Amino acid sequence: MSAEVDESGSIDAPTDGRLVFPDEVVSSKIIAVLPDVPSSDLMAPIETMIQEKVRVFTLPAADVDRRREVLKIYRRRAVIGVHGVMTVDDVEGLVDDKVAFALPVAATPDLLTALREAGIPAAPDALTPAEVRAAWGAGVDAVQVAPADMGSASYGEILTRMAPGAVLIPRGGVGSYALRRWLAAGALAVCLDDVLVGDACQDGVISALRERCRSVLQVVVDADA
Repeated sequence: MSAEVDESGSIDAPTDGRLVFPDEVVSSKIIAVLPDVPSSDLMAPIETMIQEKVRVFTLPAADVDRRREVLKIYRRRAVIGVHGVMTVDDVEGLVDDKVAFALPVAATPDLLTALREAGIPAAPDALTPAEVRAAWGAGVDAVQVAPADMGSASYGEILTRMAPGAVLIPRGGVGSYALRRWLAAGALAVCLDDVLVGDACQDGVISALRERCRSVLQVVVDADA
């Protein structure tokens, strides 16, 4: 593990040179993956999730203007990272925007080095045990297991045995039951897309989003019990 959490919820400094993900990621265990829609469609769902104590979000990395619009309003009330394909040239903008973390896809060694030098914790994608071991062995801050739904709900337990010590963040199609299993297996946090955000950004049905927030947060509470 790159860092350890004490009983108060604070994070000890890493001892192996890896960067630490923000406290809110570690304590909440939930990262809401926001869809690729206009920023105007994101505002009400984000506000609702924050009210329901879901405060960690990740935005598609490609749309800088959308990211800045969201950050302008929610920077002080939420922890916001980015996900998707990105390049070394994108890192300067992530630094300027004070992005909290990155979940890059198909990341090159140069990109991971640039993120490390910029102080942005990153979890590149990997799937198989061999890929996860290779990524962790290369010194990444965490491994984004994606698409997580390619394995069974017990895949987190399998990876814990086959890639010992790796810090895992599953992403992609994780439902409530799989969420429970990933947390039991020791995942740092779990990315939730449709199971949490659903179609709230399209149809604006906020009441259903509130219920989903409460449901997944109850899973986290139960897992911590």
